[in-house]
Amino acid sequence: MSEESDYIEVKVHSKGIHKGKAEQLVNQGVSGVISGGPISKNAKKILDENNVWHRDNVEPSDLESESQETEKEG
Repeated sequence: MSEESDYIEVKVHSKGIHKGKAEQLVNQGVSGVISGGPISKNAKKILDENNVWHRDNVEPSDLESESQETEKEG
């Protein structure tokens, strides 16, 4: 993984992530991955081994900030 830095790089994918894509993400030095589709078991293993956090099957509504939710309630 890349050197320590003052920022966190997160990649967001609308489709699932397979082993090859996970290897690419690790090589890019990302800190985390959010996927709108499934992440394969092999991809999760690669991400876990490289301390890259991941979430799969995330809906766009799951990414709304608290301020957006407060505005909707008001």
